[in-house]
Amino acid sequence: MALTLHTRNIIRVIDNGVIVNCVILKMCLEHVVVKFRDKQYKVPYHLIDEVIGHELLVALEDE
Repeated sequence: MALTLHTRNIIRVIDNGVIVNCVILKMCLEHVVVKFRDKQYKVPYHLIDEVIGHELLVALEDE
């Protein structure tokens, strides 16, 4: 089974038995950059368990 990922997807990540839901901000060749509790983290693709949904409300960034 393959996952189809897009930015702003909400994904479930499992690392050492800890399950968290986070939002994809950027996709790179070997990892995704996610937002979790207002911080950014690099997550390798093999730690992504499931695509939960899509973040519908996106905050506007100040220019």
